[in-house]
Amino acid sequence: MRVLHLNTYDTAGGAARASYRLHQGLLKAGVHSQQLVLQKNSQDPTIYAYQEPRFVRRFRAIADQWPLNAYPHRARAFSAHWVPNSVPQAVKNFSFDILHIHWINRLLIPEALPQMTPKPVVWTLQDMWAMTGGCHYTQGCDLFTTQCGRCPQLHSFRTNDLSRRVWQRKKRAWRNFYPTIITPSTWLANEVRRSSLLGHCDIHVIPNGLDTDCYQAIPKPVARHIWRLPPEKKIVLAGGVSLLKEPHKGWDLLCATARILHHQEDAQEILWVIFGQQQAPGLEGLPVHCLGPLTDDVALVLAYSAADVMVVPSRQEAFGQVASEAMACGTPVVAFTGTGVQDMVDHRVNGYLAQPFDPQDLAAGIRWVLHQGSALAHHARQKVDRCFSLSVVVQRHLELYQSLIEKRQVTLSS
Repeated sequence: MRVLHLNTYDTAGGAARASYRLHQGLLKAGVHSQQLVLQKNSQDPTIYAYQEPRFVRRFRAIADQWPLNAYPHRARAFSAHWVPNSVPQAVKNFSFDILHIHWINRLLIPEALPQMTPKPVVWTLQDMWAMTGGCHYTQGCDLFTTQCGRCPQLHSFRTNDLSRRVWQRKKRAWRNFYPTIITPSTWLANEVRRSSLLGHCDIHVIPNGLDTDCYQAIPKPVARHIWRLPPEKKIVLAGGVSLLKEPHKGWDLLCATARILHHQEDAQEILWVIFGQQQAPGLEGLPVHCLGPLTDDVALVLAYSAADVMVVPSRQEAFGQVASEAMACGTPVVAFTGTGVQDMVDHRVNGYLAQPFDPQDLAAGIRWVLHQGSALAHHARQKVDRCFSLSVVVQRHLELYQSLIEKRQVTLSS
């Protein structure tokens, strides 16, 4: 079996790390797996970077941004993508049985997807862009279920705005496009089913996989010593990519939760540790330690192992890789119900699911976890081993790939 993965990056960002882990797991299972990316950061010889002159890539980036200039108050995560490139031609240089698309913003325009191959196409969604008029998360807007327009994330009051035009482009391009959709969570699968663009597709829920040999608990005193964190404190950990920049990540909810805990009697025992950023605006006056960006697995394992609880305050989350990573290191997770993290956290078994989006209940969940014993950590690790270990996830992908290959063979022979 030969699999070609398409992703914008190979290792930069959560979606890239998820696809790279799957790629590595497939190689370990003996599958001929390759990856084509726009930007390569690793030295992996099985990863191929799309070759494009620098001035052409710069022009495309500026041109893709141009329609957004009419919306100066737009949300940060909004992508139109209308300038084509030669990636579809580059795909033809590879031999594969399955084309597996992942996060493709800046790599492919919508019109290119149906034309690349007659072979089975699998598309793993790591956010909501594929089903919207350009936003990566809808922030509660339901217009993607019909057709976009009057986009709140563009701060637009016009029906025929950029979001409507992007939605119409996708609708035309994907009318006869039937990829097999994978979502890493039940929440995202349900959103795809509501979608007016991809609701007609076959949808499978397969979580992002994790190397559980790499992600496992390090003794808490050792981890804290390495990070120079106080051994006597109750450490509440939060972090990730774009935690401050993206409203759906819930930084404001985290700050409100921290303030609530600060006014309770055991507040002096708590230290907030934040990774992914150098500062913690909104937490001034509270005991906070910022670890900065963590770009390697060892640093992340040490951070998770040093903590007593991991908080994921997202309003919308396709999966929440930081939650599975923390649980693999024996750190219970507190999050809101109704997001992708719900697939990982079993309420009061390996963590706590708070009512959306109530900082009071999130604070209550943190306090509850901090007063529990070691059973939560044990159950957290068990859940990861059972559901999210890379070997389990790779096997589920292989079964899906094989079924699609066999289905195509039957179709061709009939």
